[in-house]
Amino acid sequence: MSFQPNHCGLYFADEHLDLARENRQREPIRSALLSLDRRSDDLLISAQLAGLRYRLFGDADDASAAIETFRQMDWSAQTKRRLLGWLSALEMLRDYPGWASLPSSLFSAVDARLNLPPADDTAPLDGLWDGALMMAVGIVMERSAYFQRGADVYRQAIHTRIHPEGFLKGIVDVAGVTESYGLQVSGTCALVLMAEMAAHAGVDLWAVDNRGITPITATAYLLYYYFYPEQWKWESGITRAATTAIMRRQGAFIEMVNRRHALPGTDHLLADLRPMFSIDGGLTTLTHGIPPPPKKRRWPFLISRMFHRLHNTI
Repeated sequence: MSFQPNHCGLYFADEHLDLARENRQREPIRSALLSLDRRSDDLLISAQLAGLRYRLFGDADDASAAIETFRQMDWSAQTKRRLLGWLSALEMLRDYPGWASLPSSLFSAVDARLNLPPADDTAPLDGLWDGALMMAVGIVMERSAYFQRGADVYRQAIHTRIHPEGFLKGIVDVAGVTESYGLQVSGTCALVLMAEMAAHAGVDLWAVDNRGITPITATAYLLYYYFYPEQWKWESGITRAATTAIMRRQGAFIEMVNRRHALPGTDHLLADLRPMFSIDGGLTTLTHGIPPPPKKRRWPFLISRMFHRLHNTI
């Protein structure tokens, strides 16, 4: 498979939106649509939701408002995760007039952020978010070299960063680390977002594994401790209230994983937290909350046809 962005959204294609439209009266899409109309003082959240409304319903007013927000932004104080969120919003608006004048300043800000040295104690996690940013820039700006650099970060992480049990080596298993559950969620999120981005740019990173170890392994690990935080071995005092707050803020990527591979306990987590939204992944309950219908199996038809031909030859 070769690098070929679909230019619908960073993490979804037209088929995802078609499925949401077809199921707009069903949960969880119905609740997600209500959330889509909320207003926020956070300009990034507003731009994300406006971009998704435009992509879903084609409302030019939403696109125009989001475009105007981009023109007024000061990118200098944005974190890596927020810059990724802005790139996601920008990708949803690319067929609207005026889009071409927007990317250069955002790209320059991302480039500057990527060149900042990380703090020593967060370097491995920062590296994963660097990979996600590079991949997003590669897609939005159609720069395959940037995309490939992000894909290389992903592949290396699959082979070196995920322990067979599921925890992220060098990120949570570090002496004296604090907020370690949140670090596990953050790192897993970066990996899932990279895999899902690549899937919509013609490259199947979901298929990359290290003897069966993938981001799904890391997701299963954090799901277990979401429900049993008292057993989290990397840090004492973690509570269910804490894991819930972390997942509510950062865990929207769980919808992406669930669409591909339903893990034990995911249905209970989603029942607690839907509709799920994050600044980097968007309103994923809307874009990923309904799995695609299973493909119809053609075997009965083929077998029937084979026997029909056999009968006619006897």
